[in-house]
Amino acid sequence: MALVSRVVEMLRSSLAIAAVGLVFVLTVVSGPVQAADEPGAQQTPVEQMKEVWNRDLLTGDWEGWRTNLQEHGVDPHFRLSQYGQWVADGGTETNGAYGGTMDYRLALDLRKLFGMWDGLKVDMHARSRFGQGVGQDVGAFALQNAGMIMPLPGNYTGTDVTGLTVSQYLPFFFDRLAVIQLGKLDVIDTVHGFFPEIVGYGQEGFWNINGLVTALPWFGAVQGLSLYGGLAATVNQEYGAIESGVLFTGTEGVSDNWDSLTNSFDDGVWMAAFHRIFWKLEDKPGYFLVFVAGSTKEQSSNDPRDWTIIPGEGLTATKEDQPWDVAMYIKQTVWQEENNPNRKVTFFIGGTVGPDDPQFAQYHLFAAVEAFGLLPGRPDDRMGVSGWNNWLSDNYKDLVEPVARLRDTWGVEIYYNIAINQWLHITPDLQFIESEVKGTDLAIVPGIRAVIDF
Repeated sequence: MALVSRVVEMLRSSLAIAAVGLVFVLTVVSGPVQAADEPGAQQTPVEQMKEVWNRDLLTGDWEGWRTNLQEHGVDPHFRLSQYGQWVADGGTETNGAYGGTMDYRLALDLRKLFGMWDGLKVDMHARSRFGQGVGQDVGAFALQNAGMIMPLPGNYTGTDVTGLTVSQYLPFFFDRLAVIQLGKLDVIDTVHGFFPEIVGYGQEGFWNINGLVTALPWFGAVQGLSLYGGLAATVNQEYGAIESGVLFTGTEGVSDNWDSLTNSFDDGVWMAAFHRIFWKLEDKPGYFLVFVAGSTKEQSSNDPRDWTIIPGEGLTATKEDQPWDVAMYIKQTVWQEENNPNRKVTFFIGGTVGPDDPQFAQYHLFAAVEAFGLLPGRPDDRMGVSGWNNWLSDNYKDLVEPVARLRDTWGVEIYYNIAINQWLHITPDLQFIESEVKGTDLAIVPGIRAVIDF
C-alpha cells in the first residue's frame, strides 16, 4: 500500500503542476485566440486545451516571444523532472522516496545577440533539487538515479548553477568544426555532449548512470561532478558528434559553490584525450570511441566525494597515488526504418580499465539495447534494457574492511518512456541491483518518472 500511495502522490503532483501550467498558459500567455474557421470568434476552452495539448512545449511560443528571442540569440528552456523510486526488497534498507529537479537552461548566441564573431556561444545550466532519493538505501555505488545526483545527492534541497561555459565554434578541415569550451563544467552535461542520444541527464532513457556510461572508475578520479575546466575538440558534421580532442578539469568539486579557480586546481589537474572512429554498416551508423585519462592529484581510494558517501571515508589510507583510466565504447544502429531514421534499435557497449589504487573501482563493463519508436503508432516512445558490472579495487576493499565488508556490484535496468504528448513523458522503470555491501540481498528498485518541458 505504501508503494501505491507514493505512486499516486507523484502522479497527483505531476498533474497538479501540469494544471497550473495550463492555467498560466491559458490565462496569461495565450490570451484570446480566434477560431481558424470562424473569423472574429474566440476559441472555446476545449479548443484552447487541445491547442495546448498539441504544443511542442507546455508554455508554447509565448505569443511569438520565444521565437523572437531565439532569432535574437536567446534560447531559454525549462524542464521539470519528478521521480518516485522505491527499494521494494533487498538493499541496505527497504524504503521509498519522492523528489525531483527543475532545470533552467539558457543558450546565448553572441553573434545574434551582440553582433560578435560567428560561433561564439554561452550556455548556462542551473538546477533546483527538492525531495529525497533512495541512494544510500540501495548502496553507495548503485547510482540508480542520474537525475537526482546533482547538484548534490541525499536530502539536498536548493538551487545552484552547475554549468556555465563559453564556447567558440570554428570551421576546420575536412568538413569538421573545431570547438573550444571553457568554464564551469557540469560533468553529466559534458558526458551528454559525447553521447547526446543516450545520456539525457537521466531524464529520457536509462536512469542508472552505470547503465548509461562506464562511469564509476572515472567518478573516483575527481571529487565532484561540477568542475572548472575546458575542452578542445573537433566535431564531425556528417555524424553531428564530437570526434577527437582533449578535456581537462580541476579536481575539487564546485557543484554548490563558486570557489576560486586557484583552489580548484591546487591539488592537481585531471586530463583526458579521446578519439572516435565513425562508420556505416549497411548504411546504419556506428562508432568506436576511446578515452585515456589521468590526474596529477595524489589521492587515496577512500577520499570523500560530493556525489555520494562512500564506505570507509575518514579511515587513514596507507597509500596515495595518481589515478588513471582507459575507456572504450562501441555503438551500432542494428535496425533502422528506411523512410524514418528516427525509428531504430541501437546497441551500446562500454568498459573501463583502471588501477587497483587509488580508485575505489578498477573495472566496469556495461551493455545496453534501446529502441526508438519501435511500436506502431508510438513514434516518440523509447524503451531499453541494460546490464552492468563494477569490479571494486582489492586495495580499497582491504582498506575499508574494518568498517565495511564489500564486494563487486552489478545490476540490470528496464525502462519504457511513454510520450503522452510532446511536452509530457512518463517512464516506468525497474532495476535489480546487487550493492557493494556483503550480506545484503539483491535490491529490487521500481520507479516512475514524469518529465514536463515548458
